[in-house]
Amino acid sequence: MQASRLESSLGKAPKACKFCRLRKKKCNKALPRCGFCARQAPPRNRLCEYWKPNAATNTHSTIASPAEREWSSLLLDQERLHAQAVDLPTILFLDPDLLRLGQVETIHTVPTIPKIVLQFLGGLDEIRLTADKFFGHIHQWMPFISKKRFYDLYMQPSFHSRPDVALLLLALKLITTLPLPHLPNPRTVLYHTVKHFYLEVESSFSLLVLQAGILVALYELGHGIYPAAFLSIGQCGRYAHALGINTSQTVPATRVLTLVEVEERRRVWWAIVILDRFVSIGCPGRPFIATHPRLDDLLPVNDATFDLGMIVLDDFSTLSSPKTGHMSKFSLLCQAAHLLGQVLQHVSSDSAGQDIAWVQLYRTLQSMLTAALDVDHPDYDQITFVYSALVALYTPYLSSGKTENHNSDYSRRARDVLHQITGRISANLVGRRCFLGRDPEDVSPWGLYFAYRICGVLMRPSERALHGAEVLKSLLEAFQIISVKWNVATVYLELLEARKAISLGA
Repeated sequence: MQASRLESSLGKAPKACKFCRLRKKKCNKALPRCGFCARQAPPRNRLCEYWKPNAATNTHSTIASPAEREWSSLLLDQERLHAQAVDLPTILFLDPDLLRLGQVETIHTVPTIPKIVLQFLGGLDEIRLTADKFFGHIHQWMPFISKKRFYDLYMQPSFHSRPDVALLLLALKLITTLPLPHLPNPRTVLYHTVKHFYLEVESSFSLLVLQAGILVALYELGHGIYPAAFLSIGQCGRYAHALGINTSQTVPATRVLTLVEVEERRRVWWAIVILDRFVSIGCPGRPFIATHPRLDDLLPVNDATFDLGMIVLDDFSTLSSPKTGHMSKFSLLCQAAHLLGQVLQHVSSDSAGQDIAWVQLYRTLQSMLTAALDVDHPDYDQITFVYSALVALYTPYLSSGKTENHNSDYSRRARDVLHQITGRISANLVGRRCFLGRDPEDVSPWGLYFAYRICGVLMRPSERALHGAEVLKSLLEAFQIISVKWNVATVYLELLEARKAISLGA
């Protein structure tokens, strides 16, 4: 078996061709034609064919669906191709100076778009419907794809033959598809198709591939698919590094010529930072794939300006000096993600005597929360993200069974913050019903963590928070509503049921 794989990797077929085997000729198994068949002069020159392995007789094969059978067939067909191709990604990793010194001729292979991908995408009208749905819902709170460039370029039928464009369109289809009530498992055929196709297209070294990967990671995070979500976000971070995004020492894989392209790449990096921090919010201590943002890193510009593609140099601001007037939703979310990263690093540290850092984080989060609430039209996605970061700061002191082992001052502060958040939830979620009237497709998954932690505390028999029972009921209703879009809400409900069972059995 190992010898056969080695021969294939060296440009040889695992077995003799059909002509040589039938006539018991010695076959050198060369690809695409063996030596004997290649020596035959016209008109006797014949097609050299090799038998393909039968997947049904392979003891290591676990193909269970038409999609996987199609991917297996494509992989077998690719065994005919020569493997000794020097492509752009290989040069970027092995000797990038070649690209600085002059032009280098590289081989670029374009993978075939499988039929199942084309079937999922549908016609131009269906593709446009999927795009409109994405930009009307997900894009409103996660705007890392240029709306103008997307509609101007990738909605044109001439671009749909590009595998990286097809992959991004397929990822849009995935992230905008609601879970089916009778099929609660989010690992659908569409999900597996996107994952398979991603592996085929990732070598094209395209920003669109990275954007598709971010959408897949967001899908996995929002539907509670672990450890896939954690691993996919790590893969996105590595892919961004490979493309030269947010790195200064590497040769960029592609050149950007407009401010819109520069802004889009920056937003892609911030999207990875957001997901990288949030995926570890319940289990701090794991290393981040994206380094901590620097104070001189630029924040995203105004979202409306980005959508229109009318960016000017005056729109830019840094993390240390954000513009207070432009109120970019995505920029505020990036700042909150930066703080969440500091919170997770703080709570996972074993160092003692960090009261100053803890107080500073608490005050900064409170200031951000106050600023987010003190506007005519509060951004609930950003507010719930800040709530989650604030609760993450107190989680070690809110967990049952751990409170007695920690400093009583921290525990008291944790209780005060819990009652403060409960009061705000009572005023907004219960009193104004600001959330329950929203379309589930417009809701981000950012608030689910803090809601889960608050519910866990309010379910304790000893808890006597003001309006606690009313808030608990409203949060459980919110989980039910969000589960229409994000399956992880159902997972949190099951975890709360498990916590309740444990507390009653204790």
